[in-house]
This record gives sequence, structure tokens and C-alpha cells, in this order.
Amino acid sequence: MPLAALARKCAQLPQSAPIGAKSAYQPGWMSSPGDTEDVPRRRLTVIGGSGGAARRERATPVQGAGEPVVRARLAALTDRCWQCRTKVRGVVGVLIDPARTPDGSGFLAFDDVAEMLAERVDSRALARRGIGALRHRDSPGVAGGYLANGCIECDALIGRFQLEDLLHEHLQSGGTYAQLDIGVPVDLPAVALARRITAHG
Repeated sequence: MPLAALARKCAQLPQSAPIGAKSAYQPGWMSSPGDTEDVPRRRLTVIGGSGGAARRERATPVQGAGEPVVRARLAALTDRCWQCRTKVRGVVGVLIDPARTPDGSGFLAFDDVAEMLAERVDSRALARRGIGALRHRDSPGVAGGYLANGCIECDALIGRFQLEDLLHEHLQSGGTYAQLDIGVPVDLPAVALARRITAHG
């Protein structure tokens, strides 16, 4: 059938409105405040997010819908900024399923996952917990600088050596990795994470 004839035939077909709609221009899942009919509504599912939703574990993508991920939670310690003396927190690593780590602790140090965290962690979630941006910073002690924590107030570098010392002191005094969990979930790419763990295992 010629294209023009097919177009004319389609134009003659009756236009049907969605179920529950009053016209073809009012979707069936919408209703005005005065409507009393039971109209089916579409539901939205939010994965991740911020605020109260951020306290819950984010869902792993459905098989085939994206790359596989490993659920992790940020681990941080409290310190004072060397420059402005503001009380700040610094991310020292992440907590994952202990079975995934070589030593069974479930802890991965910041250096092992810094690039992934910088790409995937919501800076607003960090700020609500007194943590500055995770980004590349210059350091007088490391040529070329590195990905690091920053002060929430003045953005000064919070050095990794200082945070490593604080972590060592915490563990030496009987503290645990679980006590460092600040309730911020993050989904890390499983393949890249496995490579990092193998390289540093």
C-alpha cells in the first residue's frame, strides 16, 4: 500500500483515550483533585538519593540493566583542620562484605577506592556529615598531588598521612572498623573493585 494511502487510513481510525482518562489529552494515571473515580496510578521507584533515603542501602542494578556493583559504606574519622581549626571528618576508606577482602576485615583503605569515591559519592551527603569534597589536591609532600579529603570550611587539604595515623591510633586503642561507619552508602563497580583488591591483596 502506498505510504500516502496508509497515512490516510491511519488518520481515519478512532482515537482512543487511556483507561480512566476523560479525553485523549488527559493521561489515565492523572486525576484532578475533584475526581472520585478509582484511577490506576503509575508508581515511581527511586534508587539512591539523599536525605533519609541515603541512609538505606542502594539497590543493585537489575541483571542486564547496568554494570554489577558492590554495596559499600563510607568509613571516616574526626579531626581538626590544620588551617582554620574547624572540626571536620575525613574519609579513610569503605566497609564492604568481609568475604570480599583478603584479610576478612571488610575494610578497604581510601587510597584503594579514592577514584571510585570521587566519581560516585554525592558531595551533598558528605557535606551533611562535615566532610569536604573528595578531589585532586596539590600536596607539598607528594609530587603531582593526589585525590584527598578537604576541609568543609576552607577546603584545605586533609592529608592522607594524618588520617592514616588517626586510623592506626583508633585501631591500636581497641576501636573497630565498624565504629567508623558514617551511614553513607555508595555503589562501587564490582569489576574495577575486584581488580584493586587483587592488586593490593
